[in-house]
Amino acid sequence: MRVYAVEEPAAFARALFIECLRQEGIRISASPLQTPTAELPEKDGYGKLERVALFTSPPLSEAVKVTLKVSHNLYASTLPLLVAARKGKRTLADGLRLQGEILKGLGVDVQQISFGGGAGGANADAVTPRASVQLLRSVAKQPFCSALQAGLPVLGEDGTLVDAVAAKSPARGKVQAKTGTLYWHDAMNDRSLLTSKALAGVMTTIRGRQLTLALYLNCVPLPRGATPTREGKALGTLCEIIYENAP
Repeated sequence: MRVYAVEEPAAFARALFIECLRQEGIRISASPLQTPTAELPEKDGYGKLERVALFTSPPLSEAVKVTLKVSHNLYASTLPLLVAARKGKRTLADGLRLQGEILKGLGVDVQQISFGGGAGGANADAVTPRASVQLLRSVAKQPFCSALQAGLPVLGEDGTLVDAVAAKSPARGKVQAKTGTLYWHDAMNDRSLLTSKALAGVMTTIRGRQLTLALYLNCVPLPRGATPTREGKALGTLCEIIYENAP
């Protein structure tokens, strides 16, 4: 899967919608190439309009799978807004405050975390390894745990962990974890500054022990031409060491 940024999201969505209606035999006189100009109806006005189509979205578990395995930032950024909308709120700040209440209810020390966005790339976004482990341990006891774990990348097999270890790695398939990567271009030195490369999830060791782990690597100036993939493989190597040597 590849993520492609659409320059005119409203126009793109409008064109797709017109094409979908035409494929269903509905006659549309508007051109899909026109620039959207009309305003959306008032929130309470949709019930008065004639329905021409109905779309039922996939379950949240499928959105979670895209968010985690693909590491799709747009999906992650949308989640606090969905939380807000479910409670009748309308802003990102509302959603993040509600998210904080949910995390606190799950036993996470929210004083160890900070969020200004939903995807981890905002200036205020920061989480300690301990808080990550607290969340994972709590989620393991929840009824939705299986859906969450099904969405996590599998070490050496899929998602953002597909190339983190070699195909013959002993730890391949034994770790389910979410990656996190944030880096900036250091123009003065023509290199990348890796702000963070992280991995948090669960592991079954060679002795059958179930572990919850969070590995963070922060503030690393990368050599010219190097990418965060190098540090991603280093985290994969750490997983192999833990897998084989944990008591």
